[in-house]
Amino acid sequence: MTARRIIYIALLIGAALLHFAYGQYATHFILLFLLLAPVFSVLITLPAAIRARVTLTRGADVLRGRETGVGLSFDTFGLLPPEGWSAVVSSKNLFTGSEGPKHKVRLMGQKRYETEFPVDSSEIGSIRYTIKRAYIYDYLGLVPIPVRKDGYADVTVLPDKEQPVPEPDLLEASAMALKPKPQGFAEEHELRPYHDGDPLNLVHWKLTAKYDSLILREPQEGVRRPIVLVLDIPILYEDHRSVLEQFSYLSDMLLAQQISYTVDYDDEQVIIGSENEYEEFIKRVLSRPMKTERSGAMFKTTRDELAYRISPGGRRRK
Repeated sequence: MTARRIIYIALLIGAALLHFAYGQYATHFILLFLLLAPVFSVLITLPAAIRARVTLTRGADVLRGRETGVGLSFDTFGLLPPEGWSAVVSSKNLFTGSEGPKHKVRLMGQKRYETEFPVDSSEIGSIRYTIKRAYIYDYLGLVPIPVRKDGYADVTVLPDKEQPVPEPDLLEASAMALKPKPQGFAEEHELRPYHDGDPLNLVHWKLTAKYDSLILREPQEGVRRPIVLVLDIPILYEDHRSVLEQFSYLSDMLLAQQISYTVDYDDEQVIIGSENEYEEFIKRVLSRPMKTERSGAMFKTTRDELAYRISPGGRRRK
């Protein structure tokens, strides 16, 4: 584009010098043609520019260190392609606040085009990609015309799982007793005599035949203390990442056993009972700026709760 502008200015200067030196009709026509050519070129390009669109497509959320990408597409929705496109896409990690590299794309003579560039997944956080500038050029390649750009695209780099050392046995520590399970089956059972109204599918037929009276195998389920995972808020990014990775490990362990828990983070307490609720919580954390100072509030638990504090350098139970 710069080269074309230099050539155009050189031609314009040459035509002006020729006109002032000779002042003939032909030189006047040449000068006027060069002056009006960019205007006609822009007018011809405007219909395509009005309908043109540059769009970002978010990639899949990934664990730290995995590969993913963000798509960038151009479309004029017109009959003729423009002379060229250009776009600049910037990125910022909303969690760490760090700016990523800018991606510059320059195309020639394309009506539609799609490309993809890789996401830097070396740090956890929600990475927001934004189209800073987007243009198509007139057919002479002299004038950039701004075109519509559609919003932004966020890609979340999730914390991987880091096993706490030593690993807490939250399942055993939270177990209190057994109680009858109203429906279904369980590994734990209790034998008791039959009562009127008990379902016959619970009858233990071998023991019934042995003792000559109806004996039931009643399913039992564990009664647990509510588990609370308290996340420290370190100042350094590496420590913060370590806390979230340990939390990811413990959350996966508890949810695999279908045990819900409460997470306490930055004076916010959230009950998590499914993988979707965990993902919703961790994405909300990573889409906000990382705390740079510790909270002054103290977490309080009741007697019935089992609270486990996750720290980067050492982990302790309250």
